[in-house]
Amino acid sequence: MSYNLDWLQKNKLLESLFSGYFGLEIEEHRVQIGSQSLSQHPHSQNLGNRRSNPYFQTDFSESQEEIITDKKPTTKDALSHLHELQTILVSELKDDEIIWPISMPPHLTKHDIDFLLTHFERTWYQEYRDILIDRYGYYQHIMTGVHVNFSLLDELVKWFKAQSHISTDVEAKNKLYFQIAQQVSGYRWVLTYLFGAAPISENIDDNLPDNRHEYEPVRSWRSSNFGFANHPGILVDYETFELHVQQIKQHIDQENFYDKSEFYGPVRMKASGTMDDLVHNGVSYLEFRMFDIDPFSADGISQNALSFLHLLILDAIVNPQEWSKENNKRARDFNQIVSLKHPESELDDYLKNQIQQILSRMTEIIKLSPVDMRSDFEAAIKYVKESILDPRITIGANLSKKIVEDSLVTFAIQRGQDILLQRQKIDNNFTLVPDHLKKTYIQAHKLGFKIIIRPDDRLQISYKGRDLVLTGEEDLSQLAKNNME
Repeated sequence: MSYNLDWLQKNKLLESLFSGYFGLEIEEHRVQIGSQSLSQHPHSQNLGNRRSNPYFQTDFSESQEEIITDKKPTTKDALSHLHELQTILVSELKDDEIIWPISMPPHLTKHDIDFLLTHFERTWYQEYRDILIDRYGYYQHIMTGVHVNFSLLDELVKWFKAQSHISTDVEAKNKLYFQIAQQVSGYRWVLTYLFGAAPISENIDDNLPDNRHEYEPVRSWRSSNFGFANHPGILVDYETFELHVQQIKQHIDQENFYDKSEFYGPVRMKASGTMDDLVHNGVSYLEFRMFDIDPFSADGISQNALSFLHLLILDAIVNPQEWSKENNKRARDFNQIVSLKHPESELDDYLKNQIQQILSRMTEIIKLSPVDMRSDFEAAIKYVKESILDPRITIGANLSKKIVEDSLVTFAIQRGQDILLQRQKIDNNFTLVPDHLKKTYIQAHKLGFKIIIRPDDRLQISYKGRDLVLTGEEDLSQLAKNNME
C-alpha cells in the first residue's frame, strides 16, 4: 500500500478521498434520417433559453446539442441525470430526426456546409465562431464528444496542504488539481486504447491526412493530433502548474487563442474569469475532454469509462508519478501512436507493462473503496484486463466491425433509431423520480430551473435565489415568466 493511502486510512480521511463531485457534458448532433446529414431543423424553443438554460444548450452548429448535468456526488448519479436529460431532449426531436450516436459527423454535401456556415442563432458566440472557422475550418468543431467534470472536497485539499507543507489553501488547491490533470493527461493513451471510438471519417474535405485510407480504421481520429486539437506548433505542457498557466496566457497574448477556452488539451483546469483569476482564487474543477461518444452505451459514455477515470483520479492523488518535460512528450507520442493504430492491434510490451502497474496500484485503492462504489470499480478493472488481453473487446474494435464500404452511416442511423425508441419510454427513464412529480420535473428542466428531489419525495426548485418546494404536479409556466422579468 502506498504511503498516502495508508496515511489517509489511518487518519480516517478515506471518505474524503473517495468523495467529490462529478458532472457530464455531451455534445451530439441532431441528424435527419432522410438526408442522413446534420439536421436543418432549429433547436427546439421548448428547451428554454439556450444562453441561460443550465441543461440544454447548443455549440458550434445549430444541430449540435449540448447537454449538461448537475454536479453529482458519484459518477453513477451523474450518468443517471444524463440519461434523464437525453430522454427530455429526444422528446423535442422532429419526427425525421435522431441523435447521431458517434463522434465523427455524417457526410456533408456542399449544401450542408453552406447551411452550417450561414445558419447560426447564437449571436453572442458569433465572433468567436468566425475566428475558429478561419483558424481551424468548420470540420474540427463539429466532431463531438463527452466531457467529465470533477471537483475535490475541501477536506482533501487541507490534507494535501499539510502533507506538502504548502502555506495557502489556494496554492494547495491549484497544485493538487494540477497533479491530477498532469497524471490523467499522461495516461491519456490508456483511455484512447480502451474507449477510442472514431475509426473513420465520412468527409473528404476534413482536416485529416490525404492518405487517411492507409490508416483507417484507426482507434480515434478525434483523439489524435489530427482531431480536436490545437495546431501542432502550439504547445501547452503539463510539466508544472506555473509553466502550464504561463503558456496559455502567452498564447492568448499572441492571439493564438481567442481566450483560455481555446486550449484543447485533454484536461483543463476550470475557474471563472481569466487565468490570473484562476491562479489567485484557485481552480474550481477539472474538465476531462478525451472521451469519444460510445455508440454502444445508452447515453454516450459507459459506467466502465467513468469508473476507470475515477480510479485514475484517485491514483493521481495517492500515487503521483514524475511528469518531466520528457515524460510529457512521451505520453503525447504514445497517445498519437495508439490513436492511429488499427483498433484490433495489441499494445506493445512496454505499454502493457505500464497498464499492469496502474492496475496493481488501483487494486490497492479498490480494497479500501466504499462498498457502494466497489462493484463498479471492479467491473471497470475487469473490462480493462480483458481488453489488454484481447483488443477486439474494445469500443473501437467493435465499432470498426460495423464499417460497410468505408462508412458507418448505416450503423449510425439504425443505432440512433434504436436509442431513440429506448429514450421515448418515459416511465423507464425516470426511475428515481416519484410518479406524481415526473411531469413537473421534466418541465422544470426544460425551463432551466435548478432541481432537487428531496428525501421526503418533494421537488425543490431554485429560481432568483429562492427555493420553491412542491408536493405534486404543478404548471411552472407562469413561474418561468416571472423569473425572466
